[in-house]
Amino acid sequence: MFRRDKDGWTAAGAVAHLLEDRGFQLGDGVFETFRIQNGSIRHSCLHRKSLDAACAALQLTRPDWADIEGAVAGLAAGPDAAIGKVQVTRGPGGRGLAPVTAPQEALYLQFSPVPDIPQTLRLSTSGIRRSASSLSARFKTLSYADNLAARREAVSRGADMALLLTESGFVSGGDSANLFWRSGGRVQTPSLACGIRNGVMRQRVLSWLEDQALPAVEVEADPGALEKADLVWVTNAVMGVVAVSEIDGRALAVADPLFDGMRAAAL
Repeated sequence: MFRRDKDGWTAAGAVAHLLEDRGFQLGDGVFETFRIQNGSIRHSCLHRKSLDAACAALQLTRPDWADIEGAVAGLAAGPDAAIGKVQVTRGPGGRGLAPVTAPQEALYLQFSPVPDIPQTLRLSTSGIRRSASSLSARFKTLSYADNLAARREAVSRGADMALLLTESGFVSGGDSANLFWRSGGRVQTPSLACGIRNGVMRQRVLSWLEDQALPAVEVEADPGALEKADLVWVTNAVMGVVAVSEIDGRALAVADPLFDGMRAAAL
């Protein structure tokens, strides 16, 4: 992990400093995850806008994205693909929830290898519900307790990822991914009112579908809509597009020209 200070990007080796950070203490911060290829951030502009929106929501200073791009080019250069993660935190601030009057915000950057990407995923509906007004649902905050609990619940049931609903019972999405489905030849996806993050891959898929004259409809749908679907898939910046093979034990098709087209487009 690297930390941005007055001298540039340096290895973040001081554990005590990290432990005092409100990002560690309270989850008071945001992050953005992206793919790196040949030292460049894929879909860099979309990731910048996403991080800027998250910072604005938590009243954090937007980092200099050009500086982040430069750090990625210097620290993750080479032909091998990688995953990058940038974190913006409130910095040190003492105990309690009182606002920090003069925050010393911190910026961190870390890299990891690209994980094995599954060909398909099994989903299990979680008992945890999402609130449409929740910042942690709509942005990548450092507080992921609900997502982690939902994932543990799903894995305990033999699934790979949790499917979350809103407090009103509408389909929201995966614990770490946006959700799409096709029913009656029409592609649908939960609207932004369903407590979701407008992920970069979600935006890319929506744009691609528009180009194919198959525009997706953003909806508030109950789980019964998924029972009528013949195709379901999830998206995020790390996995790309992954077909859903099963929801709560019900098998779904995973081979379709639509999947082939999205994958060939290298979204």
